[in-house]
Amino acid sequence: MKKNFRLNDISVIILVFLFSRLVMLFLDIRMSIRPLYIYWQYLDVETLKHHVLAGVWFDHAQPPVFNLFLGAMLKCFGESALAFGVVFKIVSLCNGLLLYSLTRKFTQISKLPLLITLLYLLSPATLIFECELFYTTFVSLLLLTTVYFIFRFHANTSLANLIGIFLPMVLLCLMRSVYHILWLLVIVFVLLIYYRKTGFTRMLPVALLSLLLVGGWYAKNKFIFGKFTLSTWMGMNLARNVFHDQEIRDSGRIEAYGTFSRIGEYKKFIDPEYEKKYRGLNDRDLLEEFKNDSFMNENNVNYIPVSALFEKAAIAHIKADPVAYLKNVLQSAILFFAPATTYSLAEKQAEKIKYFDIVYSFNLTRFAHSRQARRIALVLSAIPKLLTYLLVFWVIIRKTVREKSISSWNLFILLTLGFVFVISSFLEHYENMRFRFETEPLFLILAAQAINLIDSSVPFRKQTQTTGRLTNDENKKS
Repeated sequence: MKKNFRLNDISVIILVFLFSRLVMLFLDIRMSIRPLYIYWQYLDVETLKHHVLAGVWFDHAQPPVFNLFLGAMLKCFGESALAFGVVFKIVSLCNGLLLYSLTRKFTQISKLPLLITLLYLLSPATLIFECELFYTTFVSLLLLTTVYFIFRFHANTSLANLIGIFLPMVLLCLMRSVYHILWLLVIVFVLLIYYRKTGFTRMLPVALLSLLLVGGWYAKNKFIFGKFTLSTWMGMNLARNVFHDQEIRDSGRIEAYGTFSRIGEYKKFIDPEYEKKYRGLNDRDLLEEFKNDSFMNENNVNYIPVSALFEKAAIAHIKADPVAYLKNVLQSAILFFAPATTYSLAEKQAEKIKYFDIVYSFNLTRFAHSRQARRIALVLSAIPKLLTYLLVFWVIIRKTVREKSISSWNLFILLTLGFVFVISSFLEHYENMRFRFETEPLFLILAAQAINLIDSSVPFRKQTQTTGRLTNDENKKS
């Protein structure tokens, strides 16, 4: 009977997914190939097509995985928006099915997993971001996959399940610079301590290999570019938050020119001899001011010293006026909970479903017609999500304190959500809501458990004892 319920739910998920995506096509919400040419994170298209391995090896600005994915897609399908669109929709559907599978394991409320899954798949943000040529939904997929295999490892400490845990985390670190090696180090340490009695010896070599793979790319950048990092833009990211809303007129200060401007604007701050040692390595991406003929090439090697100058200026400003910086951090923290459809690169597509977005996401910025009104609307729009997060965290943490125990998957989720929130608040601005959306499926897993806890007819202790003691056969079926 339970199997039939599950098959019926999966059928509903697939049918609703297909129907909703046909509606999006009717509304002209579809994949565009244009970001391939203009987004700062991507290498020149000619590099992606013909020299992708050399391109990512000599890329100091971004981790390699997504550019490798773009290069593989261009090799296989050319500049086909249809091919990219199909792949991205498959990723969204996989996210939905993984979310359904996981929430089924953590609740006994029969239709809750289906509702949670549809809540995610039909959200305006999911509908929009799966049509944006960016890594947003791929990050969600890797996070969900990690949680799925942590759950399986709890019942069966096999090598396959260990690979299922650590491979997605390695790919995540090598795709998105937000997931710093420190995040991976903390997760490795926590999991090793958690499974010190049951899976330590089996987990240790896989964990160390994962750290070696990620750390190796950091070391490569240190050797070639002198920076132990996956992205040399950190200084500019920090400065964008620190100097937000400040008008600086002193042309002798680099912050007066704004972050992420074209490299020519920083000419007087750059040693003309700096780029000479990089000539002949990958001139198209490291030395040209523009890529794809007319768009800013943010991979130019001269952004390394520029970003370092921005970092120095930002740190000096924080020391001189920490209160001003903390105000910006607070703004960023609020933006974290704003509707993901307020992200600047998503707004144009989201406008096509603005009434749905207003109702579904409580996106009040649709009514704002001035800068000040938009700021107020952003804060008001963030309140429902903020309160929901606080309620769910309170329920989960209260249960954890009361029982003096926590599952390994919930520990991973809480650490990851906390890490992303802190990093996005202190180092980023303008796109924090997208950072949150990438982790939204993890929060929904917590939310399903919180609802299950609140439901007095399903005692959580009994439910966790059931899920925590799955036999190997039951685990294989799941």
